Amino acid sequence: MAKYLVPASLLLLAQSIVAASLFDSYVSLSFELIGFPTFAGTRSHPNSFSRNLIHNLAELQGSGIVVRVGGNSGDRAIYDSTLATATASACPNADPGAWQCIGTTFFESYGGFPAGTRYSHQFNLGAYNSSGWNTLQNTVPLACKALVGQLEYWEVGNEPDLFIGSRRPSTYNASQYSTEWLNTTEHFESHLRRACPQLSHSIKYIAPSLSSPGARLHIGDIFQDEGNATQKIIQVSVHNYMNGATVPGVTLQSTLMSHNAVVESIAGHINYAKTSEINADYIIGEHNSLYGGGASGLSDVFGAALWAMEFSLYAASTDVIKRIHFHQSVGSPYAAWVPSGTLATKAPYYGKLAASAFLAHSNTIDIHTIALNKDADKDSGYGAYINGDLQRVAVLNLRQYNSGSGARGNQTYSVTVAPGSSWTSKRLTAPGATDTTGVTFNGFSYDADSNGLAKRVSGKESGKIIRADHSGNITFTLQDSEAIVLLRNYMR
Repeated sequence: MAKYLVPASLLLLAQSIVAASLFDSYVSLSFELIGFPTFAGTRSHPNSFSRNLIHNLAELQGSGIVVRVGGNSGDRAIYDSTLATATASACPNADPGAWQCIGTTFFESYGGFPAGTRYSHQFNLGAYNSSGWNTLQNTVPLACKALVGQLEYWEVGNEPDLFIGSRRPSTYNASQYSTEWLNTTEHFESHLRRACPQLSHSIKYIAPSLSSPGARLHIGDIFQDEGNATQKIIQVSVHNYMNGATVPGVTLQSTLMSHNAVVESIAGHINYAKTSEINADYIIGEHNSLYGGGASGLSDVFGAALWAMEFSLYAASTDVIKRIHFHQSVGSPYAAWVPSGTLATKAPYYGKLAASAFLAHSNTIDIHTIALNKDADKDSGYGAYINGDLQRVAVLNLRQYNSGSGARGNQTYSVTVAPGSSWTSKRLTAPGATDTTGVTFNGFSYDADSNGLAKRVSGKESGKIIRADHSGNITFTLQDSEAIVLLRNYMR
């Protein structure tokens, strides 16, 4: 059992605290467009399970979640006015060659999530043809009217770099993409002025929504000569996945439960952001553990919950990535919950809860890593500061332990804080890293049996008070594959 003493001088990576600059609702969500109605329901008949789960995240963060609706299916969706359902896998009445289609009722899903949720809607850029233009013309009025009062921003196209050799010729380049994007947004704005003039005065886009910092369309080459045409791009969005679901060599410990792997993945974004010519803040507009929907036994287990927490906190500590959106897709292993059929809250959801608790009111805090002076890959620590004052501590023990595999190891940590201060602990735990059930945060579950609401689990630690000694040390123990959030208490 190792004990790590952390001097106060090592708590900050930077020499001084700077003003907070993260966006609110740092831990936000992205939904595959074709499955969004299943997750959301409609304004009049919301999916109450999803609604409660999103409400939990919003309550912890102190602001409504920002929901991005788009993804691969956003560039496949063709509008079919005759469609009786919100979505379908083919739309012969609109375009026999279309992969997927959406109907009028699709837009009733905006408003299915809790009040205060803000949305973005992605329009189809992949179908750069008559079907695409007709879809744009017919869906702009439906989208804008549905989003009045709850709009965050617009998006045109998803991962256009993956069009190369598929939706576009192998010679497709950044200049051609820029031309298509500008032409489509010009048409969009024309439709918007007619349908929703009140929204046309302050248009905000996220772009270019590339698949990764290694995308074949490089952000530094996009919109190079467009002058002021891109001033409405408010957020530069690039996507991120730790690896692929079927890539050989991907493991829970080395790919997800690894601080070093997270640092390496996010470092690509930090360097990439410096190359952007677009004067806008940088976000990760879509991300999750493994692309391809994730992998069972990796993306849907408790180790992925620890990864979700670790990724969120490290991304926030960079001060470059202003918000992240965890991608959700019906039936995918990496989804945080199952929204239909046999409802279920999956292990990764709990990592988002823990991250939300630590990153509450994210636009008012500064996040810095804590040097735990032991195994930099397996012991990960963070401090949240408000006006230079340490208010929250998070520590993750990322050593993989599988339930039933023998004695479970543990580590004892000691962090230097204000002498005599009082802290409330909230533990993220499960029987083991490969478990898909039995997960709790602060002694509560949020499962289908309570319709996604908090339910106290007997025998689980909740709200334990830890006091710093006269030297200013708080000491606590984490089992392998476990994490904790500590919140400073104040006397009233």
